[in-house]
Amino acid sequence: MPASAPAFDAVLLSRADETPHQPLFTFAGQPTVTAAQYAEHVGRAAAVLTAAGVGRGDRVAVWSENSLAWLILLGAAAWRGAVLVTLHPGLTTPELLSALQRSRPAVLFAARRIRDRDVSQTASHVTDLPVTMMETELGGSVLAGQPGWTDRPPAPVADPDRPLNVQFTSGTTGAPKMVMLTGRNLVRNATWTAQAAGIRGDDRISCPLPFAHAAGLSSGAVLAAVTGAHLVSAPRFHPDVVLDGVARHRCTVLQMVPTMATMLADRLDERPGLWDISSLRLGFLGGAFCPPGLRQRIRQALGLSRLAVVYGQTEAGPTISVDPDDGSCRPAGETVGRVLPPLRARIVTVARSDEEAAHPASVEGELQVRGESITPGYLDDPAANHEAFTADGWLRTGDLGRLADDGTLTLTGRVKELIIRGGENVSPAEVETALVEQDGVGQACVVGVPCARWGEEVAALLVAAPGVALRVDLVAESVMARLARHKVPTRWRVVPRLPLLPSGKVDRLAATGLVEPSEPAAVHRETQ
Repeated sequence: MPASAPAFDAVLLSRADETPHQPLFTFAGQPTVTAAQYAEHVGRAAAVLTAAGVGRGDRVAVWSENSLAWLILLGAAAWRGAVLVTLHPGLTTPELLSALQRSRPAVLFAARRIRDRDVSQTASHVTDLPVTMMETELGGSVLAGQPGWTDRPPAPVADPDRPLNVQFTSGTTGAPKMVMLTGRNLVRNATWTAQAAGIRGDDRISCPLPFAHAAGLSSGAVLAAVTGAHLVSAPRFHPDVVLDGVARHRCTVLQMVPTMATMLADRLDERPGLWDISSLRLGFLGGAFCPPGLRQRIRQALGLSRLAVVYGQTEAGPTISVDPDDGSCRPAGETVGRVLPPLRARIVTVARSDEEAAHPASVEGELQVRGESITPGYLDDPAANHEAFTADGWLRTGDLGRLADDGTLTLTGRVKELIIRGGENVSPAEVETALVEQDGVGQACVVGVPCARWGEEVAALLVAAPGVALRVDLVAESVMARLARHKVPTRWRVVPRLPLLPSGKVDRLAATGLVEPSEPAAVHRETQ
């Protein structure tokens, strides 16, 4: 395992040299790419970036679903010392424009089709940047024909401490924050995650997690490059595609969020015996809380010997702790595992003097971490950096918990108010901003409510503007054109007023209590 070379371009070149013929990446419907082939494609793509004038520190944006092209651009950015700006494939046109304006890339590489939609016109007309449209189904030759493709590749930069990737992650202030991750962050975290979960170089990993999330990128693609494991992926998650891939490639590891795992178990119940998934030995589950009953069902439905539970956040690279499901983390099923040994972690509460002080394991407080996989900060956002880090360099995770002496972590809540729906982070403030800009909406409060399928659902309480008979269906339709699908509320209620705390702020706990149990997308109206 090339852990001594934490620059990603150095890792991929080392992998190509050590095991050139080892299968590395396979995408549904495309030929498998070996370690040597991937390094060759990356070198050619680095020459394309050079021809486009991209150099050290420049930003390169990619708007695509999972594809080999995506990973080639990641490697090429590392090779050039550039930064790959990750754009979520579900972005609407306004969200895409905002992301590009904030991240200021030099060039944009966009898939011609995203989620079965032709987005070439959107990508070309939303910005004045140079735009390269990619036919991602072409695999490694996706950039063939671009200026520089046949040129001699430039010398790889091999700098582990340059920002390599920018991930957008929702925050409580509304606008998604831009998290910088260096090659060192990604490689170290992937290495430690593999060790903690027990993933080996001879494993075949089914990874339907999106590369637009740090988990799919670091714990999936980068982990494969670091360990030499064979990664099997697809443009997006679909139960049949995942199960087909597991059966065809005899995958031994399956990475999921609870929502995906539930859908896979449901599909296996619907079509018993259709897929031979007996090769699976390890499940890798993160992204949201998973109740013990659901964990047991997942183990049984997928025939897993172990179901490793992973906790983390983008800013941490992303893994913070792992329960390998080997009985070593107690109480069984009640913790999020043991903090990765190379990370330092502490539980902190705020004393009456407002000075932060560490407390023993029995005390609940905010989890703070530091180490080589922790982000150097947010892109172009000193205020967010000041809020996220202590004066002595600890990352404030915003999560409440208890930390045992052996490093086992039990989460008890969130300081932040993020909603986690199916592994996707949703900022209430961002959704509220979109809602109050709709005609007829005077006030809005967005909260998360429990949901067996998605973990949490997005629920909205609306107060109509004076004299307005609010049409919730019209508000929902308008918001769908502005926000990615996972951010759009599926439960609605119109209320005369929002519950307030004495300070005048919205009482979110009371607001959550106003959301009645219902089927998704149900609408409730209360007479004013």
